[in-house]
Amino acid sequence: MPYFDTTDGTRLFYAEAGAAEAPPVVFVHAWAFNSGMWNYQIPAFLAAGMRCVAFDRRGRGRSDVPGQGYDLDRLADDLADLLAYLDLRGAVLVGHSMGAAETVRYLVRHGTQRPGRVKGIVLSAPTTPFLLRTDDNPEGPVQAAAAEAVRTLMRRDIGAFVAATSSTEWFGPGYQVSAGLSDWTSRQFFDTPLQILLSTNKTCVNADLREDLTKVTVPALVIQGDADRSAPLDHTGRRTHALLPHSTFVVIEGAGHGLHMSDPDRYNKELLTFMNDLPE
Repeated sequence: MPYFDTTDGTRLFYAEAGAAEAPPVVFVHAWAFNSGMWNYQIPAFLAAGMRCVAFDRRGRGRSDVPGQGYDLDRLADDLADLLAYLDLRGAVLVGHSMGAAETVRYLVRHGTQRPGRVKGIVLSAPTTPFLLRTDDNPEGPVQAAAAEAVRTLMRRDIGAFVAATSSTEWFGPGYQVSAGLSDWTSRQFFDTPLQILLSTNKTCVNADLREDLTKVTVPALVIQGDADRSAPLDHTGRRTHALLPHSTFVVIEGAGHGLHMSDPDRYNKELLTFMNDLPE
């Protein structure tokens, strides 16, 4: 199995497929998931002639579970380490949910140091620009007390937390999926160590990327479902699009936070159209 070591000595799993000389796409998974969440994207992107790379964030899947390094800067550095290890050029980064925040922070921390590595980004159901509601961020959809209540519930019974988020909410009322796919989605929460869920949840909720987004110079696609309850569209995707200097905004009707799985054909088509239109 392919692994690489980050600059702080953490061993992370990654997988790649496609010709080495093909245009690279790097998939950055969501908060409680691992690289397997991209199962409905990678075959389509390979068929379109892309080189696909996906990795397990630290604490997830087949990667190491260190006791530290779950702040957004370190997670962005892990992404930078992967791109450097593979020496990618002209890549498109696809970040879903919390992965969108990592993607943006990567560009701000490393983009100017390695010009040419990334030519475009996709922010999918993003948690950006800033989830936490504060005095200077009244549009934030998450109140501090509510966020702590969620973490308290996770500490007591992760099953109760998962049950509180129904399949309809995840995939959206406009879509039906099999019981097997719904169960697989729920399983990701149980398979992630609880301390990782807790620490990265806090990172995600408290990540303020309002200024970061204004510094992104590469073209961006923001894609989200209008029934997203995990990251409500008006508080996340719409605001993210407004802050990005060069972005396209696509809304999929009836789709929830898991739009990449509930409507993969539409989702893949939108991403490939964006990528094919990027300048060389």
